[in-house]
Formats: sequence, C-alpha cells, structure tokens
Amino acid sequence: MNGLVFRKIKSYLFLLRFYLYVIVFFVIRLPYYRLLTKKGFTEKRTDAVFKAVHRWADYTLKAGGSAVYVKGLEKIPRDRPVLFLANHQSYGDIPVLIHALKDFNFGFMLKSTMEGIPFIRDYLEYMSCVTVDQSDIRQAAKAITKAADIIKSGKSLAIFPEGRRSFSNIPEEFKGGAFKIAQKTGVTVVPVCLRNVHLSYECNRHCVTGVNITVTVLDPIETGGLSRAQTAGLLNTVYERIKACAQEQEAEERKNKN
Repeated sequence: MNGLVFRKIKSYLFLLRFYLYVIVFFVIRLPYYRLLTKKGFTEKRTDAVFKAVHRWADYTLKAGGSAVYVKGLEKIPRDRPVLFLANHQSYGDIPVLIHALKDFNFGFMLKSTMEGIPFIRDYLEYMSCVTVDQSDIRQAAKAITKAADIIKSGKSLAIFPEGRRSFSNIPEEFKGGAFKIAQKTGVTVVPVCLRNVHLSYECNRHCVTGVNITVTVLDPIETGGLSRAQTAGLLNTVYERIKACAQEQEAEERKNKN
C-alpha cells in the first residue's frame, strides 16, 4: 500500500507540473499568437507555436521520468509532406510522437471533443490539426477532405488509425479513414510503431511511471498512382507492418529476460 501511495503522490506532482507547463507554454502565450495572426504574421506564429509544442512534449516526458528511444528517423522523407500512421496506446502517444519526431512539424487528426477546450481550439488551428466525430458520417467525410487539403498544401499529418487507445503494444484493427486521405493525395505514408507508452500511465493504476518507450519508424510507402483497390490494400499492409514490428519487439524482450 505504501508503494501505491507513493506512486499516487508522484502522479499528483507530475500533474501539477504538467498543468504548469500547459499554462506557461500555451495559455500565457496565446494572446501573442493571436496578435501575430491578426497582423498576418502566420509563418512566424506557426514556427513559434511548434517550438512551444516541442518544448512542452520534452518537459512532459522528462517530468514523467520516461526515456524515449527512436529508430529509423533517417527513413522519413524531408522534401515533401508525409502521413504518419501510428498505433494508439495511450494519451501519452501525442507528446511521445512530437518528441520523437522533433525534426518535423505536423498536425494531428483528433477526436472532435478536443475542440471543446477553449484555448486548445486555437492551437488545433495553428498546427493545422483536423478533428473528427466518428459518430457522424457526414462530418467524418468532411474531416477527411480537410485533411487531404492540408496535405496538398504541403503540411504533414499524424493519425492513429485504430481510432481509440488499445492499452497494448499489439495494435487493434485499423479503420479506413486515413487511407482515404492517401487515396485523395498520393501522399507518402510513414508507419510508426509505438511501444510501452501505455505502461507510463493508464496500465499502471493511473500512476505516472517512468518507462523505456520505443518509437520505430518503418519503411515509407509511396501511394501516388495507386488504384482504388491497391489503396484499399494499403490498410492491411500498414497494419501488418506495425503489428509485425510490435511482435518482433515483444519476442526480443522475452528473449532478453530469459
């Protein structure tokens, strides 16, 4: 019990620091970003926002005590927008991806409930994020079109095709929305395998725990010129690659323990 109490206290201290970072990096600076937007300095605003977001992600992971190991960064194209597709384990996936892919600026496709947080709404716009209501087919279709337009404008996006957290290293089945974006744009798809993010919070009695997190960037997939049938097969290809990576890492960990 004493150990659990200690972890709970540690978690409360982490949450205090987390919200402090949110206030420092986002709330206090929001009027400045709004002013830049009003005066038309959108490029300067966007650069400043992404710098703040990257620092927030770095500080958040440091405060939680987790170490992030990144493999395969050299595989990501740097001369064009890409569509990052990652397995979804935890609320922590977003700061982990931002931290791991710090050389790149990209928005996210997120649930529409995020728009209900007043100041978050501004940052979703500044980062070119897209929100989707999975229960509304018409709105979801508009979200896919908006995401495609963002990629066509030269910006990258990250999506969690499972549509919900799995709380596991092995991904659940992927939904097809992300692959419709690839069909509309011919964007380069970059699969990303996340490991152990869920162990840092949700799967540890909601106590913040420092763990070793691995982010593995897999070989990019070019989607330009694919037929509708080939694009449909892309869903299974990406899923199987991420699943195989996760299973390989699981087997390696078991071998090392033995």
